Amino acid sequence: MNRLKSSDRPQEYHRKMILEKREQVFKELNRELNERMNQASELKSSLGSDQGDLSTLSVGNDLSAFLATRYSNILKQIDQTLERIEEGSYGLCEECGEKIDERRLETLPFSLYCTSCQKGIEKENPGRSN
Repeated sequence: MNRLKSSDRPQEYHRKMILEKREQVFKELNRELNERMNQASELKSSLGSDQGDLSTLSVGNDLSAFLATRYSNILKQIDQTLERIEEGSYGLCEECGEKIDERRLETLPFSLYCTSCQKGIEKENPGRSN
């Protein structure tokens, strides 16, 4: 594989990183869904119909829904970032408009906010992340 370096056109470098991350997320989502489906099938066949058994199945369904939402949010962020690359606004904080630190983009290439704004958002809305 011919990998780009960060010294190459920065936008193209990050675009490639983001596309690789997107592919990785899809693979993780697929693996997770297959694993959950297998577990659910095994659990259903081994469970009876009492309340405890049904609540166990419900918890598994809740966890699957949580994971699907989590992956969906990551994919939305990735797609937003790809749009920003096309628009030419990639690397600028959506909150303050300042440039996002290159080290942050290296670590989390689909960052929408600079570190300072991200901290403020998380402080105001615990649980909300980039």
